[in-house]
Amino acid sequence: MRNAATLLLVSAALAACTALSPSDGRQTAEPPAPTAGPADVTDGIDVYFQTLRRLIEGDPVEQADVFRNVAAAADTSPTTTNKLMLALALATPTHPSSDEAKAQALLNELLAAGDTLLPEERTLALMNLKDVEARLILEAEANRLQRAAAAASAERNDRTTQQLQAALEENRQLKLALDDVRARLDAITNIERSIRERENGPNTP
Repeated sequence: MRNAATLLLVSAALAACTALSPSDGRQTAEPPAPTAGPADVTDGIDVYFQTLRRLIEGDPVEQADVFRNVAAAADTSPTTTNKLMLALALATPTHPSSDEAKAQALLNELLAAGDTLLPEERTLALMNLKDVEARLILEAEANRLQRAAAAASAERNDRTTQQLQAALEENRQLKLALDDVRARLDAITNIERSIRERENGPNTP
């Protein structure tokens, strides 16, 4: 009886070990949890890309319609999605209604609003904000260079005008001096002729 009980205990222990361990002696691991792939992230911002694609690739009539609808949606229902869509539309430089300054202000407002943006929306807003800021810097520099060139051109024109006026005045003074010299020479010639006529008679050459 004792041997039979011992045999039963050993059998139970072996069965427990077999249940806890696989046949190769390694512990079975939990399967990894599924992670979000690129498609999941893209689905979250695809609505923005679809609208921006129409603003970029559409003809002028379609671009005007798209922007008008985006602006109207943001005005009547100023949700985070609609406001971000308007900011991205304003930041898109391929249509007449784009406005970098307004886009910059709206993007800054959305980014400063805390956690109202989804992570992928925040990334999209940051990318467009950096692009808008770079374009504003380039535009400001281009305007500065244009103003500097216009000022330099105006200065050259003023200097040229002054030089021309000075040259004209100098020519006028020279002409007056030349006329005076000619008058003096004529006067001297007339005096000499009068002296010869008195000395030699009126017919003396």
